[in-house]
Amino acid sequence: MRSSKERLGKGKGPFPRPLPKSNSNPKTKETNIATGTANGGTSTVRPLGPRNSSDPKRETGMISKQLRQIDGKSVFLMFILCWAPINLTVGAYPTPSGTERLFTVADDIGMSHFAESPIAFSPNRRYFIVQTERGLLNLNQPESTLRVYETEALQKILLKGGTLSDAKPVWTITKSTYKDGPIVTSLKWLADSSGFAFLVKTSSGRDQLLIADVHRHILEPLTPSSQHVTGFDIRDRRHFVYAILSPSIGAPKISAATSTVGTGRSMYELLFPTDFVLLSNVYDLGELWAVVEGRRFRVQDRLRPSEPMSIYYWGQRTLALSPDGRFVITALAFPNVPEDWPTLYPSGVSSAAYQIRPGVQAPTALSGYLYALGYALVDLHTGETKFLTNAPIGVSAAWVVLPGAAWSANGKSVVLVNTFLSESSERNPRQHPCVAVVDLEKDSQACIQQLKKHTDKGFRRIHKVYFESGNNTKVNIEYCADCPNETVTYSRNVEGVWNTAVGVERTTNEKTAVHLSIQQDLNREPELIATDVGTGKAGMLWDPNPQFKSIALGEESVLKWKDQNGRDWVGGLFRPPGYVQGHHYPLVIQTHGFSEHDFEPSGAFPTAFAARELSAAGIVVLQVRDCPASVDSSEAACQIAGYESAVDQLAADGIIDRSHVGIIGFSRTCYYVLGALTNSRLHIEAASITDGVQESYLQYIINVDTLDNILSREAEAIIGSRPFGDGLQQWLKRSPGFNLDKVHAPLQIVAIGRASLLFEMLESYAGLRYLHKPVDLIVLGEGTHILSNPAQRMVSQGGSVDWFRFWLKGEEDPDPAKVGQYARWRELRRMQELIQAR
Repeated sequence: MRSSKERLGKGKGPFPRPLPKSNSNPKTKETNIATGTANGGTSTVRPLGPRNSSDPKRETGMISKQLRQIDGKSVFLMFILCWAPINLTVGAYPTPSGTERLFTVADDIGMSHFAESPIAFSPNRRYFIVQTERGLLNLNQPESTLRVYETEALQKILLKGGTLSDAKPVWTITKSTYKDGPIVTSLKWLADSSGFAFLVKTSSGRDQLLIADVHRHILEPLTPSSQHVTGFDIRDRRHFVYAILSPSIGAPKISAATSTVGTGRSMYELLFPTDFVLLSNVYDLGELWAVVEGRRFRVQDRLRPSEPMSIYYWGQRTLALSPDGRFVITALAFPNVPEDWPTLYPSGVSSAAYQIRPGVQAPTALSGYLYALGYALVDLHTGETKFLTNAPIGVSAAWVVLPGAAWSANGKSVVLVNTFLSESSERNPRQHPCVAVVDLEKDSQACIQQLKKHTDKGFRRIHKVYFESGNNTKVNIEYCADCPNETVTYSRNVEGVWNTAVGVERTTNEKTAVHLSIQQDLNREPELIATDVGTGKAGMLWDPNPQFKSIALGEESVLKWKDQNGRDWVGGLFRPPGYVQGHHYPLVIQTHGFSEHDFEPSGAFPTAFAARELSAAGIVVLQVRDCPASVDSSEAACQIAGYESAVDQLAADGIIDRSHVGIIGFSRTCYYVLGALTNSRLHIEAASITDGVQESYLQYIINVDTLDNILSREAEAIIGSRPFGDGLQQWLKRSPGFNLDKVHAPLQIVAIGRASLLFEMLESYAGLRYLHKPVDLIVLGEGTHILSNPAQRMVSQGGSVDWFRFWLKGEEDPDPAKVGQYARWRELRRMQELIQAR
């Protein structure tokens, strides 16, 4: 399977999922902005100064669904070949001077993060909701919190010059109902501002739709707990639509047969036929349900009487209910894909692996994640459907802007994000998808903004697209290009042509005009800031993490460098607290993305990465922004060139000791790290890879018939051939699995559950074991790819800290619970010394 949250495909491919914020280096966290003005505009982020900064001259500065979620206790599967003691330094982390303490994995887990879309104003601007998430180690569960504020009360405090932190929520909702998170997602206000709806995880791991009455402070379920809701849109409690995962996924197969037909079925279905949690992250067949005038019903497929309408991943997440509650826009699969579509609607990447595939698309396939889908209008009264553009959405061809749809207030027009158009003209180009407006009365379509590829200069991530309130001739597009946000307005003239609006006047209700912004930088944890629009008075409304004031964080700065090919690189350099100029520190390279604006103590992800924790242990950490995924044979080489040149620069600057370098790979970058271990001039002293792609022969073989074989097509594009006949020679040269004899560094391999172990991580572990090389295998229980379970994060991130302290510094944690861990690792050290002595 292919990479991380960065996915546009269901394996771990190079492209982003809808949750992710994606530039070429997808992130899980970023600065988000919201406003209380009537026009829905945004405020700007004002970066704050560095914390614990000692250097005044410091620098400042993608398609797939998560495939695994696995449960249980973590286990260690490392068998020792030989044993002999070795002298190591045993002790805790170095302590900072003064009263501050050092940052730990527990601090990282317990930190409150603002959610993906953290601020939501009610339509009448009377209320706003602030959403945060954190891990609770004592309960071993994530927690989501919704804090509901009254806008007018907040503004009164601002105008009187009071202390904003005294402003208390009128309602606080806290949920911690399952071992994995996020617990609360997809929050939406009702049209009349009387309440809001959201998805919450139940104890079974399914998502249930709830409604919150903001006046009575009452929560009520809108869907049965037995249904797993994957997307919804709502007007009020009597008018809403939602999608559920098909009950056939993970349902027990009752049969008296003594054999099973496996032809055409994936190994997931054959090996784990009743595992709902695992299969629900592999398959995406869903059903569309609706509540109209209070009557609940399943929407039927008119072409298949008595059968439900099949709705797949992207359709489930693009539901847009009309103002009158009769129609819904979604993305449905085309029954037949014409032969010329790959040419008419080209892929957003150069690789042929992600081209649209012509032919029949079965409406009952368990997985339609990679199907060619098109925006469709569904009449909930009759079940009649109509494709709006008669062309595919961009994500079907790996264009990474996330799809979405919105209605005009009069219900006569819709705006669609990331769709190709069937009519080609200078303003409606076929070769690139668009943000497009469809006039439902005139049955016309217009491209108002042509999209760029994620590798093109000027690519910007679209955050939100909507019609201005009460107006069907103006569309706002909110962009985020690594933040801060920007809103561009497009206006339709009398000839029906859409252009960028100049000098647009916006209506602002000064009584409720409050801007909210989340301010943060590399060294300052995020805080919620409120500003009165009329007076400009501002203050901090909420600091979610006051505990950080007593923690010595060290300093992160932006590092820029060039590789030998002249390519520009950027990353975040974490220096230890009490950093001493001229001291040569060990270095750990963390891969897979970097944001210049966000406070991210782990680094890019909370799986395996532990940047500030490692720096607290006296190790310099470099969080690297990847090359854009090219899905060809140059992809790994590009990354490795960046790692090599970064080490050269840091060593030349006198910051690191190049003989003590470690590297961490996660998801897609497991392949890059294995490439660095088998084909790089770097001296890597220790490495770690977790739950990811390796472009190996076993991964290729075992993923047959999974996700329309996209995983194997991608591997063929990256290696340059199929692993058969003469093509096998390319695999022998380029696949890390066939070059494990060149690995000289101790490698820790971490799998997240059974499927991860079997489908992803086993081959490199087994190969190194056969070669009698130092390798440690950790298998976490059932969990999310981007870890959210506190105990699993403690094992994953804490394991990274322990692993690199051991190999790069010769240190052991004196915790008695880790005696067995260090006994194993001393054996690996002995093994390494025997190899080096040969």
